[in-house]
Amino acid sequence: MTYDYARDHEHELSAEYLYASDAEVLGIYETDDSLQVDVAVICPECSETLRLETTVDKVTSSGTELPLDEDYYD
Repeated sequence: MTYDYARDHEHELSAEYLYASDAEVLGIYETDDSLQVDVAVICPECSETLRLETTVDKVTSSGTELPLDEDYYD
């Protein structure tokens, strides 16, 4: 990939090509009256790391059990 291509590439993202296993949460914080989440993903077209910023619109309960093993965090 050339420098000019990387500079001019628009990074049009589609959920079809983004995977949770390829994402990393960079931060969760409050801004004004909302919760903000920043996530890093790889652009599927050019492999450049992108920072996505999103606002939480809805919060619901989940039956998901997180792998919060105490030994892992000690």
